[in-house]
Amino acid sequence: MSETILFNPGDSIGNFHDYNEAVKKGHLYKQKQRLNDDLVIVNNPSKNEEYAIFYVKDHHPEKTESSVEYDVNKKI
Repeated sequence: MSETILFNPGDSIGNFHDYNEAVKKGHLYKQKQRLNDDLVIVNNPSKNEEYAIFYVKDHHPEKTESSVEYDVNKKI
């Protein structure tokens, strides 16, 4: 079973249709921007082939009007 996490879609660093591209961009972004902040590659189950990158620290602990559930694919 995959881990589910809540984020505001407006907080994403980027959206991609290709999982490998999302992982590659996530690694590059982390190296250039914030080495100490953890990133996650997630996908929205309702938009099956769309991946997004978020900072873990931006997650919502509880469901709100602006939050969307995402499935975590990879932690960076």
